[in-house]
Amino acid sequence: MIEQKIHTDAYFYWFDLTEQGLKTSEAINKTAEQFGFKKRALWKWYTEFNWKNRAIEKRKKIVEQVDKKQNKTLAENRLNYLKIMHKVLDEYIKQGDFSQIGSAKDLETVIKTCLVLQEAPSEVTKSDSVNVNVDAESLFDEDLMQKILDEETNDNDDVDLTDEFKIDEDNLN
Repeated sequence: MIEQKIHTDAYFYWFDLTEQGLKTSEAINKTAEQFGFKKRALWKWYTEFNWKNRAIEKRKKIVEQVDKKQNKTLAENRLNYLKIMHKVLDEYIKQGDFSQIGSAKDLETVIKTCLVLQEAPSEVTKSDSVNVNVDAESLFDEDLMQKILDEETNDNDDVDLTDEFKIDEDNLN
């Protein structure tokens, strides 16, 4: 038997009924009634056109699409939250703005939140020494890190060390 439009329409109607919670046999009965065919004909279509496996595959695709959309939304939310946290940290570092970070505990919370949002380790473990599992690059954006490094390099370039290492020839003897 070749599947025709009436078969496909009946399948989609039956599928929707099963998605609403009807059992297969109830959905077959209602579909037969809706399309004006005998139940026996619908059971033949059900078997012949593999409605059960098609429904399983369709449900898998629906779940995959929902998962994909949820994952995208979660990633977008994490990115937005991370931007907010980085803004707070940037203001704290650049301008010494402590209004949003009132204490060391608040700062720790902000940093840990950034790390968690980036799925990086966020805990400090202690044994004989303190091991901090922090990837410094994950705390700040790349531009800010480069700016800090440039400022440190420029600060060192401006220092004149010639007087500091000048040899006092009179006191060599």
